[in-house]
Amino acid sequence: MTTVRPLALVALAVLVSLAGCGAFFGGGDSAGSEATITPAAVPTDEPEATGTTGEYWGNVSVDANRSVVTQPRVLGLRPNCERPPGLVIHIQVLALQNNDPATNEGINTTWQFASPSNRDLTGPYSNFVRTIESGFEPLLNATGVRYGPLDRDGDTASQPVTVVDGNGTTTSYQWTVEKQSDAPYEGCWMTAGVAPA
Repeated sequence: MTTVRPLALVALAVLVSLAGCGAFFGGGDSAGSEATITPAAVPTDEPEATGTTGEYWGNVSVDANRSVVTQPRVLGLRPNCERPPGLVIHIQVLALQNNDPATNEGINTTWQFASPSNRDLTGPYSNFVRTIESGFEPLLNATGVRYGPLDRDGDTASQPVTVVDGNGTTTSYQWTVEKQSDAPYEGCWMTAGVAPA
């Protein structure tokens, strides 16, 4: 009769528990599939607001919960048609909040989520960068963010976003997203515009 050593049992348990984590660690089947990472909800004292369909609607505060872990998760995201409008807004605000001035990765992520009509309006990417750096500077590396209620009307949704900079100054914006009707983004929520509120 063979006896199993306790160390072998622990190793087997660890191996079994990691078996389903291939996609998390970069392994697994990636043929024809695009990896997407959805940021976890940020803890808050406020009750989480959700729509009747279970969509993410915002209404969270990240003032005391900002983390370096957020940066790589958010900056690599690109539009897909599985994200509801509140989450699309949240991704872009977090990307700008974690922008690196040397690479402008946060601004680039926001550009990726700009609708084709928004891109036509702002011009090429270099103009978009200048617009963010000069007209929307409080969004860059904000120390706190508060999301107001999301107002959704058909294929358009808007949400107030208030940011706090390092000096404690607050600035508010109205973020508007639209569900796209043309390829290649048909069915995806993308930013139509952001205006000071």
